[in-house]
Amino acid sequence: MKSMANICKLLVFCSLTWVVSSTTTLPPPPECNATLSISPGGSFRVKGVGDGHLQSLSPWTWRQSTVTHRIPATIWEAQCSSSNCLIDGLNSVPIYQNVLVLSLNSDRTCYKATYQSVAVGCTCVQVRKKQN
Repeated sequence: MKSMANICKLLVFCSLTWVVSSTTTLPPPPECNATLSISPGGSFRVKGVGDGHLQSLSPWTWRQSTVTHRIPATIWEAQCSSSNCLIDGLNSVPIYQNVLVLSLNSDRTCYKATYQSVAVGCTCVQVRKKQN
């Protein structure tokens, strides 16, 4: 019986604590600072095969996309050179990858982290046949 009394006291105490804490207002979040420092030692240069995009059976070219209030400001995106591959009967389609970008909000006080879908190359796929 003594343990049951202790459990009841504990439940009452927890309930009161929850009521008191739920009525307490939290301070507003800190103001956002639009400054962001990036270590000068880092490099955003992509290392690759060089002209691999031209040697592919589904070649592509690189298109530059620059947005001044975004980090990274410049993103290079693949654009398939043709809708067909160098092998008959195959279509050329882009390959996408989500890239994390930081964008400055409209009042330019905060950066917002979002993912942007970026074409990183092209590949060959079988032609999709129309179904009747």
